[in-house]
Amino acid sequence: MATLTLSKIFVNLIDTGEAVSGNSDPSRTQQHDMDGEVRTYAGGRQRSITREGVRGSFGFTLLQLTKANVDTLTSWIGQTVQVRDHRGQRFHGVYYAIAVGEYLHPARWKASIELRLVSESDGGV
Repeated sequence: MATLTLSKIFVNLIDTGEAVSGNSDPSRTQQHDMDGEVRTYAGGRQRSITREGVRGSFGFTLLQLTKANVDTLTSWIGQTVQVRDHRGQRFHGVYYAIAVGEYLHPARWKASIELRLVSESDGGV
């Protein structure tokens, strides 16, 4: 039986399947939240009022990228991408910003992305 070990994060543009991959900083984050508030009613009763739908995000930093990789990721801002991490988790989402900095060597870059998750189905996004 074959085993696949992922050591990098892979970012694929959904429309074309084009990919960028890189090692990642271990400080990856996930967040899930929902719109809601607590309202006060007669007699001081407190009730939670929520709105349907949970928002999610996945933050990660790709390391040791080439300038061409950074340019490709920058061109994908606002488009739906699929991200797979070293655990095999799959996320569909969109990002609206990318923070870029030099990484150890002047010809290598790091790129931090906060992916905002979108709904997906097995048939596609």
